[in-house]
Amino acid sequence: MELTVLVDNNCKTDYYLLAEPALSFLLENNYQKILFDCGYSDVFIKNAYKLGLDLGDVTDVVLSHGHIDHTGGFMRLQDLYKKMLKAGISLNMKNVIAHPDIFEPKLDKNSKNVGFPGTQQDIFDLFDVELTRSPKWLTPKLLYMGEIFPTYEYDYKLRDETALAYMADEGLVIIAGCSHVGIANIIEHAKRLTKETRIFSFIGGLHLVDKSEYKIRELGIYLRNQNIVNFYPCHCCDLNSRIILSEYVKMKEVYSGLKLKF
Repeated sequence: MELTVLVDNNCKTDYYLLAEPALSFLLENNYQKILFDCGYSDVFIKNAYKLGLDLGDVTDVVLSHGHIDHTGGFMRLQDLYKKMLKAGISLNMKNVIAHPDIFEPKLDKNSKNVGFPGTQQDIFDLFDVELTRSPKWLTPKLLYMGEIFPTYEYDYKLRDETALAYMADEGLVIIAGCSHVGIANIIEHAKRLTKETRIFSFIGGLHLVDKSEYKIRELGIYLRNQNIVNFYPCHCCDLNSRIILSEYVKMKEVYSGLKLKF
């Protein structure tokens, strides 16, 4: 499997790609092309074009949760597909896979909705939509984890958040959106579902902005005990949390355009 970061908060010198406070990954194998989240705007589409990646043959779109920095670009993707169809370009049927609560409003501290920008009905014309709380194998090695049942306490109740787990030869590769439910809970849920205890890599948001040093170090101890070989923190992870976590686990850089192979 090859993973390309289509958009992250960070960009890198000499790549000349765009960044925004959002997340979108493209996962590819020989017969499937899976888009994991769509960022906030059309930035992920522009970056894909510059990278020479065709989003027209995406087979599945997986949405990690309903927040607009992960779903805002979905309507731009739909607009792209409509333009392609109008131009006479045929498209394969595309599946959208998400938790049933993905369309529920997500209110910020000012009671503004920062959730999915459209409605469920908006996407039925172009997509085969599967809303499920249950885990589902997208490929023989890639698992949609469904609703995540926490092992550890966490302080943000976002039921519609899910993640992906890839069964690499070296162990699990965990692919997360924001980790609102807690990184430890995501990892433990993946272990339960796959019966694999080795964690080879983690890539995704950490939801650690403005967290207390105690909470960050508590997570650091957990991560160190997992013996994670490759740790790629991105998106919702500030400098302070990265510095503290670097005492416990070796950090790797993430940026728009990063390519990884598993």
